[in-house]
Amino acid sequence: MAAIRILIAEDNDLVSLTLEEQLKGLGYEVVGIARTGAEAVMLASRLKPDLVIMDIRMPEMDGTEATSRIRDQTGIPVVMLTAFADKETIRRAEAAGALAYLVKPVNEQELPPAITIALARHREMQSLRNENLELQEALEARKLIERAKGILMQRLGLTERDAYERLRQRARDKRTKMKDIAQAIIEAEELLGS
Repeated sequence: MAAIRILIAEDNDLVSLTLEEQLKGLGYEVVGIARTGAEAVMLASRLKPDLVIMDIRMPEMDGTEATSRIRDQTGIPVVMLTAFADKETIRRAEAAGALAYLVKPVNEQELPPAITIALARHREMQSLRNENLELQEALEARKLIERAKGILMQRLGLTERDAYERLRQRARDKRTKMKDIAQAIIEAEELLGS
């Protein structure tokens, strides 16, 4: 199994080097180190790591802003790293989309659980997003099919069942989805003007 690829975003050289050594010692692959928030966003987009470990206080662009941009632009999960454990800092990290939170100095034993949990949460969120998209598409297809059935029932005097069967048979004959046939019927109806 390939090593998990991690981008470190930390402006303190000592902290970033220590973290890099800890991660490598644990079997992770460090693909880069960003010294600013803006550089973290750019490197995340270019290097496509599996995970970013982001300091919350970064020059040029705050770590929470960089985390939000990484989440929105790439969807890569982020673990926040900070010397602060107050409620406001934690709230900001959560609002930015961080999937885990580590307090400096990082204990090496805390890294694998934080990384594992962040990646698991990310996979779970991706799965829910995909499921939501599939449900939206199915609902949209259902609406189109219902509308097309109504057109066929009105134009051809068919029962609801016969209209559905005609749509289904046409989709089979054309080797396409019923949704596409329904869309064509709706567009033809709009063109002809009911």
